[in-house]
Amino acid sequence: MKPSALALFLAAVVMPAPLGAATRVSSNTNCPSADAISQRLLGLLAAGGPATASARVRTEGESLHIELATPGESNQERTVPASGDCEARAEMAALIIAAWLDAMPVGTIGTPGVPPGLLRPPPAPEPAPEPREETEHATRKSDERTLDVHTTIGAGLFGFVDSLGATGGVALAVAMPALLHGFGWSAEASLSLPRKVNVGAGWADYWRPTFALAATRELRKEHWRLRPQLGAVLAVLAIKGQGYDYASSPTTVMWGVGAGMTVARPIQHTEPWLRLEGVLWPQGRSLRSQQVGGPDVVVGLSTWEIRLALGVALGIF
Repeated sequence: MKPSALALFLAAVVMPAPLGAATRVSSNTNCPSADAISQRLLGLLAAGGPATASARVRTEGESLHIELATPGESNQERTVPASGDCEARAEMAALIIAAWLDAMPVGTIGTPGVPPGLLRPPPAPEPAPEPREETEHATRKSDERTLDVHTTIGAGLFGFVDSLGATGGVALAVAMPALLHGFGWSAEASLSLPRKVNVGAGWADYWRPTFALAATRELRKEHWRLRPQLGAVLAVLAIKGQGYDYASSPTTVMWGVGAGMTVARPIQHTEPWLRLEGVLWPQGRSLRSQQVGGPDVVVGLSTWEIRLALGVALGIF
């Protein structure tokens, strides 16, 4: 063999083939960072994946959203829990991207005789920054599509004030705050402490257990959740005492309308919340005491109340 041909043969055998451009990866956080995900892709895909593909990873609260775009194909999207440390999150994102690209991870097939250290991929280049306007627009569109659908159940304490004074009570609630495009619902049962009213020469203690069903709208501000709500309230009025009569309909069922605002802060699988709410009772109720030798005394129950509640909810799924 001629010396020139031998040199060319040795160069082809010894020199490695140049690596192609890797799949572009972007992330809105350093946990996991785009660089960490790209490094793991280099260990899962040949040359880190095709250069024509691009992946976007975003951390949203306790969720990790992954999106892959490839020319000529529909985008792939998936939302998974953001569990583990930053390295575990980067590994999870890289595995999902590799699966979408129909690639066989390198570690799934052993290579006899090759030390593991030689398989370590070189550092991936820093991805080029995307235009801010396009990134924000894509983030807003993706947020609209990937609002979490979850159910919470919780309990709390509340105090309220009306025309007869102030008192407190307890409440139980169940809700799906982000059921469809940020709209959801909540249901609550509450019971206040008994109230005492003097009615002429008599007196009365009354309770008003309430059941509320409301439509809600979830607005997100970084780690906070704002949920305005509007709904119907049903109450069962229970009264006991002496020296009085009903001065209106004998039924003890009342209906009303409630509106309020809830501020919540998700923490892991729990969600502490604070709510300010107003309730109107269009159906008036009153008590009457018949006085000997004088006019009857009528005491009307309050037709409004303002509540301030504090509680915590637990995410079921």
